[in-house]
Amino acid sequence: MNSKNLYIFNSRLVTHVVFWVLYYLFFSVIWSTSHGLFYSFYLEFILLPIRIFAVYITLYLLLPNYLLKKRYFTFGLGYFLLIAVSAVLQRLFIYFFYDQLLLANTDTDFFSLKMLVRAGILINTSVFLLLSFKIFQLYLLEKAKNEKAIDSVLEIKADRRIHRVDTKDILFIEGKGNYSTYNLMDASKITAYGSLKKALEQLPENFIRVHKSYVVNKNEVRSFDSNSIQINDAFIPRGKSVADDLLVD
Repeated sequence: MNSKNLYIFNSRLVTHVVFWVLYYLFFSVIWSTSHGLFYSFYLEFILLPIRIFAVYITLYLLLPNYLLKKRYFTFGLGYFLLIAVSAVLQRLFIYFFYDQLLLANTDTDFFSLKMLVRAGILINTSVFLLLSFKIFQLYLLEKAKNEKAIDSVLEIKADRRIHRVDTKDILFIEGKGNYSTYNLMDASKITAYGSLKKALEQLPENFIRVHKSYVVNKNEVRSFDSNSIQINDAFIPRGKSVADDLLVD
């Protein structure tokens, strides 16, 4: 499973934009106050940047650097401080841009503990919801990765026989018309009927197409330049559209 398959139109940006628009509309409606929908939409609009800030700090800083590395205490401390700071910011925005500016209510208390706790709970709910989705996404990707690792033996039909080859023993594949030649670690070759595209579909993600006629195991790449890729003693032509980061982990 590719991570892009979990996004709308295979785009992370589109998925995130759609989510936040729906989030904004949904909570603006369900948290509608006695003042009417305009006030509710306005309030959610000024608070949305704080929610986004808290969510992305959690997903792209705290989660990969602390929680996934089993640094639980540091994650917990960072998460608590993030929610606390976000709650203060939310209370600040409500006090100055809603209570004072829109409602002209000067009787509210900015340092109300009750309001700060309420703000923290609401922000935590949003962050926890998105964190749960992200962890579930990582679980699906890891599960797919493990399943692919278990099923690493490729069955290749050639010369009226079925050859069982471990994918890690494949150096590169050369395509010629409707035939694909598998070049193996022991210097042997297996030529099978089938397009290069079909051969690539059966291989794990460490195999990439670097030329219209070649697929390589990037784990076996020794060197490369703008024109060719070296695997063992073979130099394979490199397409102009192949970026350097595709050839390295």
